[in-house]
Amino acid sequence: MQNSFINRSFTNKSRILFCIVLFEYGLFIFSGTSFSFLHGNHFFSIEADPAFWIFYLLKIPQFITGHQWLGVLLDATIVVSLLFFIRNPFNNRLAVLLFLLLFLFYTTFMGYLAHRNYQVGFFMVFIPFLFKSEVNKTYAYEATRYFLLFFYVSAALLKLFNDSLVSQAHFSHLLSGQFTPYYLEGNTGLRTHVNLYLMSNPAISYILYLLSFFGELIAIIGFFTKRFDKWIAIIILAFHFSNWFIMDIAPFGQLAFICLLFLSKEMRLRGS
Repeated sequence: MQNSFINRSFTNKSRILFCIVLFEYGLFIFSGTSFSFLHGNHFFSIEADPAFWIFYLLKIPQFITGHQWLGVLLDATIVVSLLFFIRNPFNNRLAVLLFLLLFLFYTTFMGYLAHRNYQVGFFMVFIPFLFKSEVNKTYAYEATRYFLLFFYVSAALLKLFNDSLVSQAHFSHLLSGQFTPYYLEGNTGLRTHVNLYLMSNPAISYILYLLSFFGELIAIIGFFTKRFDKWIAIIILAFHFSNWFIMDIAPFGQLAFICLLFLSKEMRLRGS
């Protein structure tokens, strides 16, 4: 009876998780950044990661962006596959297909950006679901979970070691450059007013910067216990949405990945 409840809880949470992935990829499509809209864009800025070189040396992204019909087909395949996967999140073959397609999308998309976006969560969230056996699934979840925690702890440590925490004006200076397009467009909305206020009040912006530091650093607790995973996820999500409002850095692509932490209890019970 208990195993049945655990499996039902795990299934329902997994479905919600991949509904979020579908929502995130839907945003890529509607914002004009999915496979379909990369057609004809020949800007390349390949990362240092050799995994990116393989794709570009094989000319896979170039071939996709050179044929718009293929981009449309890949977008449709991802959406339809996600719908089937939401119905059955235990289909590891479908998980492998989606992982590869979304990793290919990330690789292609990053090659066409003039800046870097390290939100890799929308394809890494599939890693625990790539395996059929419960033991392998549990080990994969543990590895992914620790990577997720390290992702945020390392961001906090970077703030610490580059001395940005010792400068009270650091964050207000960042804000002055972040919203330049808003001022050029003559935007006078709420976010612009908040931006101007924080630029004019470095002490307040410094407090928010410290809160963001602790919001990321709190993930270190997860290295010692899973008891607070739910709260760590909530704090990190709050950090991302606050960052979106204040800095205009959207969290889409990372949301489902963070929500993996809500599965900690079920994964532990299934693996025991």
